[in-house]
Amino acid sequence: MRLFRLMGAAVGLTAALSCFAADPRDEGPKSLVVTYKVAPESRVAFFKAVHNDTLPKLAALKSSGSLVSYHLLASRYVDSQSFDMMAILDFRAPKDLAQWRAVEAATPAGLSDAALKLAVQIDSAPSDLMRSKQDPRPAGEDPVYLVVPYDYLVSTNAYLSYVDGYLLPQTDGWLEEGVLNNYAVYLPRYAAARSWSSLLVLSYRGDAGLGMRDVAVKTVRARLANVPEWKAFADSKQNIRVEKVPMIADELR
Repeated sequence: MRLFRLMGAAVGLTAALSCFAADPRDEGPKSLVVTYKVAPESRVAFFKAVHNDTLPKLAALKSSGSLVSYHLLASRYVDSQSFDMMAILDFRAPKDLAQWRAVEAATPAGLSDAALKLAVQIDSAPSDLMRSKQDPRPAGEDPVYLVVPYDYLVSTNAYLSYVDGYLLPQTDGWLEEGVLNNYAVYLPRYAAARSWSSLLVLSYRGDAGLGMRDVAVKTVRARLANVPEWKAFADSKQNIRVEKVPMIADELR
C-alpha cells in the first residue's frame, strides 16, 4: 500500500508539473521505432544493404530539417529472442512523422528492395520520447548501445512515476559515474499487443563503459538505498514492469 500511495502522490505531482512542461502525448507522435529481424545467414547482406541504401535517405531527411536525429542500431550478436536491427527516428514535428508515409510508399520501412527481400519480420511503432538526458562531456570512442524493452503492468501515468522515481535516479547516476553518453525512454502509441510497451535506450562509452555497467549499477544503487521513495519502488518493481530480452548493438555509420 505504501508503494501505491507513493505512486499516487507522484502521479499527482506529474499532473501538476504538466502545467509547466509539455507532455509529448498532448500532440501527435514525433518518433518512430522500427525493428527488423532477418535469418542469421542474411545478417551481413542486410546490414550492408541498409548501410548503402537506407543511411543516405535518412541523412537527406535530416539535412532537410524534418528529421532531428536517427540511429540505426545493428545487434552485435545473433539472438533469436531479440532484434537484428532497430531504427530510432526522431522527427521535428508530428507532421514530419506523418510525411514518412511517402518513404513507406516507395521503400517500405525505409528499406531497399535488396534489404526487404532479406527481412523476415518488421514492426513499426510511432512513439513518444518521454525522457532523455545527454552527458555534456565529449563522447570519446564509438558508443555501444544496450536497448532494453519492457512491458508495464500499471497505467501509463503510474509507470512514468516509476520511471521518474526509480529509473532516472539510476540512469542519472550512471551518467555521473561516466559510463553513459546518454539515455532515452520511449513509449509507443497504440501499444496494445506490441512486443514492448516501453523502451530504454542506453548509449555506453564504448566497450569500456559497458564493461563497467555492473559496477556502476551497484555503486548507484548503494547510494539510492537510503532514499525511502526510491527504495519503495525498488522493493515492488516486479509489480510495475516486466523486463524483456535486451539487445547489445553498434550504430551503423
